[in-house]
Amino acid sequence: SSAMRTFLMKNVYRHPHVVRMVSKGERFLERLFELYRSNPRELPLHYQARIAEQGLERVIADYISGMTDHYCLEEYKRAFLPL
Repeated sequence: SSAMRTFLMKNVYRHPHVVRMVSKGERFLERLFELYRSNPRELPLHYQARIAEQGLERVIADYISGMTDHYCLEEYKRAFLPL
């Protein structure tokens, strides 16, 4: 119903906390993508082997799309928040 859609848009999909989290996730993904594009050797070897046939950007997209949220966060920390 229209009332339900309006309620969900206001209180769930466009809630400020949700919008912030989505934005943060997008930044993580963009930075990881740029990391792998500028340094393909950061990719696992079996992904590196596919670059010549499929292209670097396609391989990076496939790799990132297969990540769990937890793994993505760990990769981000490893790459950008070294101890």
